[in-house]
Order: sequence, then C-alpha cells, then structure tokens
Amino acid sequence: MTLPVTLIIPILNEAATLPSLLMSIQQQSLMPQDILFCDAGSSDESLAIINDYKNRIDWRSSLIRVIVRPGSRPGEGRNIGVNASTSEWVAFLDGGIDPERDWLEQLYQMAKETDAPAVFGLCHFSSDHVFSRAVCALSYGQDSVHPVIPSMLIKREVFDTVGNFPEHLRAAEDIVWINRFIKKYGKKIVCETAHSYYRHFPAHWLQVFRKWRLFEKNSVMAGVRRRQHYIYLIVVPLLYALLFSGTYFGILLFCIYAIIRGIVDPIRRSAHWYWFKDHTLSAILAIPLALWIDLAKLFGIADAIGAEVMRLVGYKAT
Repeated sequence: MTLPVTLIIPILNEAATLPSLLMSIQQQSLMPQDILFCDAGSSDESLAIINDYKNRIDWRSSLIRVIVRPGSRPGEGRNIGVNASTSEWVAFLDGGIDPERDWLEQLYQMAKETDAPAVFGLCHFSSDHVFSRAVCALSYGQDSVHPVIPSMLIKREVFDTVGNFPEHLRAAEDIVWINRFIKKYGKKIVCETAHSYYRHFPAHWLQVFRKWRLFEKNSVMAGVRRRQHYIYLIVVPLLYALLFSGTYFGILLFCIYAIIRGIVDPIRRSAHWYWFKDHTLSAILAIPLALWIDLAKLFGIADAIGAEVMRLVGYKAT
C-alpha cells in the first residue's frame, strides 16, 4: 500500500549518509507515492548512489525522482519539491536523518485521526564519537528528542496559506517557517510514535566554527533569536575583555561563564546528566568547544550586521 505522500529530501554531498537513508526508506511499513531528491549540485557520489540504489531495488521506476538545482539552499530545495509534488501530502527528511520503519505510517495515521494540517515527528540526536558527542551535547543535547521539520508530514495546501520556505537563507529557514505556521494554525501537533535519528555532527574544530557562524549569520538575516543576538554582542566581548584585563574579578567571571556553557548547559540540554558516559574526553572537550561555538556565533552575528550596514550605506549612497 502506498500513501498519497511525496517524500522530499534536499541534499548536497550526502554520499556518506544516503545508503542508510535509502535503506530506511525502503523498509517503511507504508511507502510514499513518490520520493523526490532535490540536489543542490553535489560534487560527490550522491546522485550515483541514488541511481544505483534505484536500479538494484525492485521499486517502480517512477518512485524516485531527482531534481538538480545547483546552488539551491535548503529552503529552496524543499520548495522545489513541494511545487513538483502532485500528492495531497508532503513529508520531509534530510540527508543524515534515518526514520524508523513505521515513521511515515505513524505520521499519516495521526494526521487522519486528528484532522491536523501538519504533524511533527520526533528526531533523536546523539553521537558515539568523542568530539561529535560533545558537539551534540552543546547543541541539541545528547540523546535528546525534538520535533523538527525534516521529520514532518504536511498537507500540501498548507503552503498556500503559510507560504514557502525562505530561499535566501542557508540556515534558520525552518525557524521562520515554523513561526509562520504557528501564527496561522496556533500550535504544533506532535506524533510521539513517529521517530527518526540524526547522528552526523561536525567532527573537527573548523567544521564547528563554520556551521555555527553560518547559522547565526542567517538567524540575524531571518530576524529570529534577536534577544540572544543582543546578549552575544554585549556579553561575550565583555567577558573576554574582563579575562584579558588580568584582574581576579574578570578571570573569575570568565571561569563562571565557561563552567555554565561547557558543563551546565550540555547537562541541561541532554537527556541525562551523565551524557558523556564512556566518553570522558567528551566532557573535557565540551568546555573549549562551548567557547569556540560562542566565538563562531559572535562572528556570524557581526558578519550579518556588517553586511546589513554596508547594504544600507550603499543604498543611501545611490
């Protein structure tokens, strides 16, 4: 049995995660009507893997479609999929997210039972690698569970009222869209039995810096999380100034900040206080990583503000 659902998956260089994702889709208890990959111009073996899998597995030829749009951002990729869909419903996944066997069936069943316009699935975030585990704990939280767009089922007509995903953003476009959705429909409907898993966190320092700088820059551009941006612009530079002042009080305040961000915060975010179990080095790495992430955020915020100032100056000059 197939469901009147188009499964939309924006990808870019996901060769490492696609085999697991394709296997998870193949094992779904109820299959979607079609699967649409929106490729942003992958330079790895992503498209070859999809084509090879399509040829090897006994799926009807029309089940998997690939639309290549070089340079497209995640929001644009989702919009392309929605516009190309002819199904009553659309569901979203991302590269690196693996759904459980009954994920789509559970989402669809709850949508029908509740007559909801959209149903959020739950994504589990975790990592078993020392470095990535610390990154996970400092961001989503180790073994935490969150309702997210790339684990979600949406009635296609919702986009006529809420609008499409912002296409100018490389990150935070999901936050913008969710805010619009809640403003229109009032609340999230979450299916507690529809589960997926994400385990692919940055594996080295440069990846971490790039990821968080990009996210905060786009958050500023999206106009979300403004209060946090003001805090970072004021508090983080002040704390570093106090540290380099060499005063006892300044060093003490900086140490308190490092403890809160590197020890207290990952415990708060994670499912268990002992989130670093069997990975003691992860707990040690969490403190410098937290400071590194905050610096990346600060650079991203400053980047976006600088670009906006230059735009306004250029606009006034003309």
